[in-house]
Amino acid sequence: MNTSIKPVSMDTLETAAKQIDSALSLDRQYPEMDTLLKNSRISGGALTGMTDTDYPSLCNHGLASVPLIGPVRHIPLPTELADQFSHVQCNCIMGLLPQISRGWVTIDTDIFFWNYETGGDLAYYEGLAEVVLTVGLITPRPGVFQPHIKFLLVVCTASEIVVLGVTFQSELDDPYALMHLQPNPLFTISSEGINMIQVKGTPEGRIFLAGANGHLFELQYQSYLSWFGKRCKLVNQSTSYFSFLVPSALRFGDNDPLVQIEYDESRQLLYTRSDTGSIYLYDLGADGQGISSVSSISQDAITNEAIRSANNPHEIDKSNFKPLVSISPIKKNESNTLALMGVTSSGVRIYFSISMSALGGRYGSLNLAHVRMPPGFAPNGPPQRPLHVHMASFSRGNSILCMSQNDNIDVVWSISPDTFGIDKSLRETSITTAIEGRVWALEQCPEPFSFESKVAGSRTLPPTIVCQHVQPSRRFTLLTSQGTFILTSMRPVDQLHHLLESSNGIDTDSIQNFFKLHREKEGCATALILICNNISTDKIISQHAIRAFFKYGGEPLLRGGMLQVSTPSTTQPRNANFFLPEQSGMQSLGGAIMPNEVIYSGKHDGICLYFARTLAPLWDSKIVEDNQSPDKALISRFTCEDLSWFSEQLTGLKLFLDEYAPMSVADVSDSPVRHSRTGTGVRAQAEAYERNSVLQLRLLVQYSIEGLELWRELCEHQFYMITERLPQIIKEDLCRTTFRDLVVSGKQITIALINALMERYYGDSNLTDALSKRLREICPNLYGAADLKMTKANELLQSAKHQTNKTEQLAMLQKSLELFKQVSSNIDLAHICTQFASVGFYVGVVELSLVSANQLDQQNVNLNLTLNGAGEMLGEQAEAVRKHCYTCITNTLNSLLLMSQGTSGLNNTSGVKVSSALEAEKQLSSMLEICYRSNDEIFHIFLYDWLIGNNLINRLLDVKSSYLEPYLRRSTKQSDNTAILEIMWKYYEKSRNYGNAARILAKLADRESSSFTLWDRIDYISRAILCAKAGTTEESGQFLHELEDKMDVAQLQLKIHSALEQIKTEEAAVALLELNTLHDISTLFANYAERFNLSECQLAILHCAGHYDPPLIQKLWKELLSQELNATIDLPEISKMSSLRNKIVTLGVNYLSSAEKFFPLQFIVQQLEVISVRGGWEEKWAMETLLQAGVSHAHLHEIYDTLLKLKSTCWEQLGHPFHLHTVIPILLTSYVAHLNKTVSLAERKPIISTIQDIIDTYVVDLQASTTLGPDVTTALTRFKSLQSSFSRQ
Repeated sequence: MNTSIKPVSMDTLETAAKQIDSALSLDRQYPEMDTLLKNSRISGGALTGMTDTDYPSLCNHGLASVPLIGPVRHIPLPTELADQFSHVQCNCIMGLLPQISRGWVTIDTDIFFWNYETGGDLAYYEGLAEVVLTVGLITPRPGVFQPHIKFLLVVCTASEIVVLGVTFQSELDDPYALMHLQPNPLFTISSEGINMIQVKGTPEGRIFLAGANGHLFELQYQSYLSWFGKRCKLVNQSTSYFSFLVPSALRFGDNDPLVQIEYDESRQLLYTRSDTGSIYLYDLGADGQGISSVSSISQDAITNEAIRSANNPHEIDKSNFKPLVSISPIKKNESNTLALMGVTSSGVRIYFSISMSALGGRYGSLNLAHVRMPPGFAPNGPPQRPLHVHMASFSRGNSILCMSQNDNIDVVWSISPDTFGIDKSLRETSITTAIEGRVWALEQCPEPFSFESKVAGSRTLPPTIVCQHVQPSRRFTLLTSQGTFILTSMRPVDQLHHLLESSNGIDTDSIQNFFKLHREKEGCATALILICNNISTDKIISQHAIRAFFKYGGEPLLRGGMLQVSTPSTTQPRNANFFLPEQSGMQSLGGAIMPNEVIYSGKHDGICLYFARTLAPLWDSKIVEDNQSPDKALISRFTCEDLSWFSEQLTGLKLFLDEYAPMSVADVSDSPVRHSRTGTGVRAQAEAYERNSVLQLRLLVQYSIEGLELWRELCEHQFYMITERLPQIIKEDLCRTTFRDLVVSGKQITIALINALMERYYGDSNLTDALSKRLREICPNLYGAADLKMTKANELLQSAKHQTNKTEQLAMLQKSLELFKQVSSNIDLAHICTQFASVGFYVGVVELSLVSANQLDQQNVNLNLTLNGAGEMLGEQAEAVRKHCYTCITNTLNSLLLMSQGTSGLNNTSGVKVSSALEAEKQLSSMLEICYRSNDEIFHIFLYDWLIGNNLINRLLDVKSSYLEPYLRRSTKQSDNTAILEIMWKYYEKSRNYGNAARILAKLADRESSSFTLWDRIDYISRAILCAKAGTTEESGQFLHELEDKMDVAQLQLKIHSALEQIKTEEAAVALLELNTLHDISTLFANYAERFNLSECQLAILHCAGHYDPPLIQKLWKELLSQELNATIDLPEISKMSSLRNKIVTLGVNYLSSAEKFFPLQFIVQQLEVISVRGGWEEKWAMETLLQAGVSHAHLHEIYDTLLKLKSTCWEQLGHPFHLHTVIPILLTSYVAHLNKTVSLAERKPIISTIQDIIDTYVVDLQASTTLGPDVTTALTRFKSLQSSFSRQ
């Protein structure tokens, strides 16, 4: 067990495991019994057995010498018992009690028992007063009797039923060595005058009896008094539960005695057969405690259905189908469809199925499903056929029929499909054996152990050839007056053993024909049973099996080559250390064959089959019991004894492979062999492939044995207690893990299990050292030198957790860390980091995780992928490895972060323990500083991602690392990098790189993103301008100018956006969304300002662009004024005046500085005066509005004077031809007042003199006017008043 193999990659074990998967898959594709029967039909009907292929002769396969039944073992009756036959007066019957290997004989009132296996331990009981009719052995109901009573013996006489207690005295390995009957009956109850023909029990302790009146009875018993003071009662289950209250004379009976009772434990069904051949079905309920009559079928109905099942009913005599002489249940693990087999006196086997109930019950009617004719009905087959069959038995496809030849001899027919292995249709062999005397009882011998637990799958039991390595040969015991005869069926492995033994070598045609019959891989798998399990104590047989294995196992082929398929060589194998694949033209177990792929030999595939069949029950089964959850105790699916058995079986295979398999991996190139495509070149390549595959299988065997031994060791140390110590994530994985997973890819779980095992004994160094030594012996590849270091490191860590001296604790933790670093590629990193975090050793968490990452990715594949984008597949693997390691750090950081935020840490799985949020914040900062000092660039990337993911931007910006800027630069190349750009400009701003910060901000402003609003973009531009202004280079000055221009346009866009918000249309809503992206000035004018007739915005755009177009500008002003008036059309005049004045004042402030290019004062004055006249507003409104807008009195007077001299006809059209004359004196008055306030007298005099001259001109014009009206009068009055004011100054 201490053989160690150089560690192999997971791929090597996975490749071998796939071979086993394929072998198991093929093995599990066997058809079930009903399918075999259906496939045997020639055309239609439900009857088979009429063709030569149904019962082929082994002589046709060159195997005439192959035995189907082993030597019959005859054990005579004990001499003392034989002498008693001469004392028979009334009745003598015989039977078998196979549960305890006893036979029984009644001679009148006495009963005799003996061990039919040895012929000894003769015992008798003579405490009865009447002739015994039948006897039955029953397992007692639990809790009713004392534990020393192992069985109940039910003895039926003509008038009563007696129940006796049976005890035993054990010897060596035989618990039933000596049998003892309790002298006093446990129960005695009247049979009410009904003769009982048979007694049958169930494992639950129920007792059923077959009455001669045709009724089924149950003897019910209990440990306390009830039933009107009784402890037992007899219930007629054929009629009613309360039939015991009715006198027997009044009960109904059909006088068709029940002669047989059979119990199907797998379905909880009870069958009875009457003397005329009718079958009755009872359902005992899912728990086996109830009973209800379900269905029945008469002999006539069976016969008629059997005749109808034939293709040509006239070819078969009706008498062959009756009477029915025996029934045998077919267990659910033998067939899901077929439930019962009946045998007629002609040896015809009739199979029945049970339909599901349509009325809510479990089962419905009993239906004939198939009829199988016995040997002798095939046209070209031997004419011998069974006749006068009076007893039969059926077990897992094997039928035993007892035929009466004469009074002194019975002929036993054995019919079995075992010889033909996995087949698509049912083919059976048959053999007859003469037995001295008439057979009185026929029973299958109990198997020494239940092999079903060692056969995988939820389907029916596989054919014998699949499970012969664990299934013992079936034995049947027949009892006659001459003693017991034990027949043993021969499995294929028994037949091969016989051939090897009888041939005294392998140079016989029969052995070669055996390999042909079963195909080479099955023949090799069978030979391996003899080789590895050493069935024969004669080592010569094992050597013969080895020679046959290599000689008849075939040779490999390379698909696409020129090798010819040949029959197995008859020469001596060239080299016993030479595994070659099967050359029979079959595909390899691996599945579809690609060009130039090897077709493995029977030797190779035989090894796969043997391995797969040995581990079939646990290979793809979970380690722990089903329905286990990680929060409950995990229970091992298999016991120590089971695991020891599996290990022993594989150990034999390992010894064989160690001796005969190639000892090194063949150098198999993926490229074609540089030899000729014919002859030895192709053969050599095929052989090399097979050697390599066999070596992989050998490694898988070794690792499987070690996995089994480790599993067994865990069970011996209480599996559930060890798994309690596992981390939660490992528990969850273990609940899903199969044995295959554990062996092939379960390194992490095995490490965790070993650690948990060792942790249980930490503190006792002697015990842990002994346990380490033991693990090194049983699983050296799973627990190597590195694991020993890991054990020491774990022990130091656990001791440190209980150390109160902080200095010593730190020293122990540091030493533990150093040991863990040495074996970092083999540790349960997450678990260890949790342990480190639980004692606040955060430097250990960081350093160990980083060392593990670099150890597992020594080539820095992940770094190369990240920086250069090369090696994608390899990089993904490396990334996964590193991510696992780095996550151990971030898990701890997550816990500290949550606790620092006041979260209690309900989901804390990192082991962190802190007393307050403040301490958590302190520990978080400390751990981050440790992380920042790392020189692992990939980790820095992972850490920065974590900081960003947790919105710890300020902490990220505090990082002083050369890795941060490259990280941010790489991150900006991603498709969605807005968040990174946000961080990047802040990083540049903080590092005083204002130029780059400004450019990043400008990039953000222009970035296409639906999440940005126009205000966001303006904010970015504004920040960019501030950063650009902080720059000192000439380039930054130029960039600043560009930014300021961009800001001007953005402000225009904002103005358009505000204007569009007032337009409640769908088109405007769409435009508003579009305006969240920056546009150039031309687009703004054409697509938005002009399109939506935003005159003010158009004017602003022209002004910003410096585009002087007087007609367009006047047009825009006219539209602007009109729009403003329309906007206030429903308001009072005073509000209209105020609103329009505000608009003019605002625009005047913006545009008057541009030399009136975009504020055409003359046009505006005329428009405002027209509006004023039309609205009946105050005459001074327009003048005052423009003065408020910033127009000077002098300039405004020039405009009014110009308009007056133009003598526009619009005033006459408005009905106020002298309107300007009335406004000008108001303007001049205001002007004079303004001068008085702002100009000195000396400066004022020349201006006033000029004004007086102008007034004189206006007065002369008015006086010369031929039209005198109120406006003229008003104007003259105002001018004269103004002149008077001048004279007073």
